[in-house]
Amino acid sequence: MAENINKNTNIEEEDNFLVDLFDDDGNKQTFEHLDTVQVNGFDYVICIPYKEEEDDEVDEVIILKIDGEQDGESVLVPEEDLEVLDKAYELFKERNADLFDFED
Repeated sequence: MAENINKNTNIEEEDNFLVDLFDDDGNKQTFEHLDTVQVNGFDYVICIPYKEEEDDEVDEVIILKIDGEQDGESVLVPEEDLEVLDKAYELFKERNADLFDFED
């Protein structure tokens, strides 16, 4: 899904920290917003695909940069700098070590 999210992706916050992400084709997928971290002065949203059953393990997160607002909604863009993505993920792990079991 991360490959399908592009520069015009909007985020719509709902109850329970759920967000709907839309690609350029209007396809929607619901994600659970886990955290927002700041790297080099920019905010990054950390999400996982939303599943109603919590017993499923998650093996990856989606990290998107907040790039302003459009029509009252945050605009998210993919970050291509691997160093920034690594920093964002490490911050997320540090901040949430008590909530999640991270595997290296």
